[in-house]
Formats: sequence, structure tokens, C-alpha cells
Amino acid sequence: MILGRIVAGLVVAVPMVIASASGAHAGPPLKTEDFVEDDVFLTDCGDFDLRDHFTFDSHGTVFLDEAGNPARIVEQVAGTDTFYNSETGESVTGTINSGEIVDLVNGTVTQNGTLGRITVPGMGVVFFDVGKYIVDFDEGLVFLAGSHHAFFEEDYAPLCELLS
Repeated sequence: MILGRIVAGLVVAVPMVIASASGAHAGPPLKTEDFVEDDVFLTDCGDFDLRDHFTFDSHGTVFLDEAGNPARIVEQVAGTDTFYNSETGESVTGTINSGEIVDLVNGTVTQNGTLGRITVPGMGVVFFDVGKYIVDFDEGLVFLAGSHHAFFEEDYAPLCELLS
């Protein structure tokens, strides 16, 4: 599911960056700003589906190659994850805060930081996904380090229990 979130961001961001830079000549980097919002199925919790309504707000810089084509995007991604029970609507919301490098020459995305964090008063952290990953445009996930039990290992049991 995390790859779907990455793709959602790239599907919007990369074409916009390429379009904004087309016809440009090598020169100063360009600023970019993108907003993505989506709602996706995460898992079946038995009595309900666990869904994730998320937003990404990214601000960054597009670096051009000698011909003026976009070669690399360096950006800060912030946002929210609202995990919710599809039957009752009960939800919890957390934050996203990470750095991202989109290497258009090598066809990779590298992300470092907090991919998701939810803290519930009286319970503490109930969802935490942090670290680094690299996704190759053709091969998919090629590197993973950190604590990624939630998204990459799809361990949604604590959220199912919390929202049941």
C-alpha cells in the first residue's frame, strides 16, 4: 500500500515538474509545490475495512541537467494520515514529515523520515513508521531501513484493534 501512496505523489508531481521545465535551458533550479489527497483501502479488520485518507504537501527544488531537463527533485513532504473504520467512521489522525529525493536520471525515489506517526492520549504511540526507503521506478522497493512494521510489513493490527 505504501507504494501506492508514493505513486500517487509521483503521478501528480513528476509530469507537472517536467511540463514546467520544458523549453527551459540549464539555469537556476526551479521551485515546486504539490498537493496530493487520496483515500485508500489498507486491510480487512474483520467487521470493517481499515482505510487511510491521506494528504501530502510537498515543497522543493527541481535541478536541471545541462540541456535544461529536470534531473532531480529535492523536497520536503508533510501531511496527515487519517486511519478510519469504514463502518463507524471512528478515526485517528497522525503526521507525515519526510525528505524526498526523486532522481529522474536513475529512476529512483529516496525517502527519509517519518512516514506515519499516530499518538493517542493515554495510550502513547500506536502507529509509527520511520526510516529510509528507496523505490526504483521499474523494480519497485530496492532498499528499506528503519522501523517499517506499519506500511511496508502491513502490520495494521494495532489500528484495527484501536478502531473496533
